[in-house]
Amino acid sequence: MVCLTAVLTTVAGNTHAQQGGATGPAYTLEECVQYALRNQNNVVNARLSRQMSTEKIRETRGYLLPHANITGNFTDNLKLQTSLIPDFTGDPNNKVPVQFGTKFSSAITGEVTQTLINSDYFLGLKAARVYDELAVRDYERAAIDTRVQVSVAYFNVLVSQESIRLVETNLAQFGKTLKDTRARYDEGVAERIDVDRIQTSYNSVEAQRANLQRQLDYTYDVLKFQMGMPIDSPVAVKENIRSFTDDMPDSLNYRFLDRPEYAMQRVQVELDRLSLKSKRLQIIPTLNAFVNYGFNYFSENFGDLYKTGFGTSALGVRLTWPIFSGTERIYAARQLALTLQQSENNLQYLGQQIQLEVREGWTSYRNNLNSLNTQEKNMALTQGIYDRVVLKYEEGVATSLDVLSADSELKTAQNDYINALINTLISKVKLDQAMGKIKAE
Repeated sequence: MVCLTAVLTTVAGNTHAQQGGATGPAYTLEECVQYALRNQNNVVNARLSRQMSTEKIRETRGYLLPHANITGNFTDNLKLQTSLIPDFTGDPNNKVPVQFGTKFSSAITGEVTQTLINSDYFLGLKAARVYDELAVRDYERAAIDTRVQVSVAYFNVLVSQESIRLVETNLAQFGKTLKDTRARYDEGVAERIDVDRIQTSYNSVEAQRANLQRQLDYTYDVLKFQMGMPIDSPVAVKENIRSFTDDMPDSLNYRFLDRPEYAMQRVQVELDRLSLKSKRLQIIPTLNAFVNYGFNYFSENFGDLYKTGFGTSALGVRLTWPIFSGTERIYAARQLALTLQQSENNLQYLGQQIQLEVREGWTSYRNNLNSLNTQEKNMALTQGIYDRVVLKYEEGVATSLDVLSADSELKTAQNDYINALINTLISKVKLDQAMGKIKAE
């Protein structure tokens, strides 16, 4: 890239910026980014989501560990159930009513179960790991977006400073011309109308300077917001525009996987594939082992209920095999297969979209860069024209209208240069983002 010439040379010496008349701690762009990665809301939330995915993996692993529980019950048989049994003391054909049980009963049982076979548990563990990768990619995307937003805000501050510098240069030039014109008017060489014309233009430049200062203050507020810094905190920037005038990037040297969005879509394909596999494996039986031990208590009086307990224990396995559960599993599996196909189609489409974004970004950056070089030359030319017109005006060859016309052309060239400058810087960041060259850390 063609280096910026004298227009940027003055800016290269600036190391601090003012906001509202007070200076604050000075940051480089990378320091602003690192601050944002620690404090910006979206990045903080993405980091919390990453931690949640870690806990999700631990939760899924917990399903495979033994589970123990204790159950207890107490029953007050307000009225015992009555059954009819043969009269063994008399005629067996006669039925006599008999009540079984006791008024009070209670049972306490402890049981330990261990999953031996369960396809959902093992697939769930794998899915949790994939979900963790998705959280990692989501954090990377949030961090990259934050880098881009902070970079754009930082560049806006630098461009606002450059705008103020150019306006202050104009103000100094006009101040000298106004002073000379007043002196010539006092000597009777210039007319009052010349003084008023130049004074009017000088006032406009002063107003523009005040507006740009307020705009600079706002760009600092935007920068602090993107950094996750309190708006009332003082801050300044260390670097200058020339620090970011690198060579044109190679638009062909990039990979789809460098884009977090593409990696996230690949993870989504894997999650959909696991969901389909899980649904298809629901036909596999579930096998659990268990062992329990407990006590049963019986008594006619509540006070004597827990004096004597009768132990009970069991050891065994429990098999659950869904032989037939309707046809919903078949159609649910078909839906998941279609969902998987959609995810694969989205992955292919995203690859084409990234290619188009890179080409668009490269075209935009090259056009803006060409415009910046042109506007830089035009500004230098109009500055030379303005200087020569002022010189002729001081020699009495040119009129005040010629000075104002040259000044108007210079302002237009400066505005065009400023617009081309910010467009070039932003399009460079956007191109790097499209190519996946902006990293999370």
